[in-house]
Amino acid sequence: MAFLNQSQRDIAGVLTNGIHVVKASATIPQTTTQHLFTVAGGRCLVLLLFGEVTTVIQGTDPVLKITSTPTVGTAVDVASTVDTSSLEVGGLLTVEGDGTALVKGNAGAGLFGSQVGRWIVPIGFIDLISGASKTGATKWDVFYVPLDDGAVFYTAAAEHIR
Repeated sequence: MAFLNQSQRDIAGVLTNGIHVVKASATIPQTTTQHLFTVAGGRCLVLLLFGEVTTVIQGTDPVLKITSTPTVGTAVDVASTVDTSSLEVGGLLTVEGDGTALVKGNAGAGLFGSQVGRWIVPIGFIDLISGASKTGATKWDVFYVPLDDGAVFYTAAAEHIR
């Protein structure tokens, strides 16, 4: 039986899934916008973007959505709102990238599959926007491939890049 070392696992992950960047857990924004990721240096192809609930979301809908906010041009909803009331710790929010509602699943549900789309994002921000002040927290993961030389995703604190 052959075992892979960490560097072999890392390169296999990048070749299969793209570059992985993690936004650490943060309280959901209170009727405002929270920058999840910054896109710099050029366009990127997003292969997967999802959030995980780390603190239970309050029992009434906080109307969360994900928006691509370019530095030049108009913001576009890549995932519109979905009722996230009482979403439990470990629950997932998946972005399909086509402007339809966030896809949600409770902890233990695996909803990723053929419906998850790939989408192109310009230089700017990927934002989490809330239309209400509610309790709860999420962490976010993005997997991407740069389309232009020098294109990267990062977080404000460059929390984790794999």
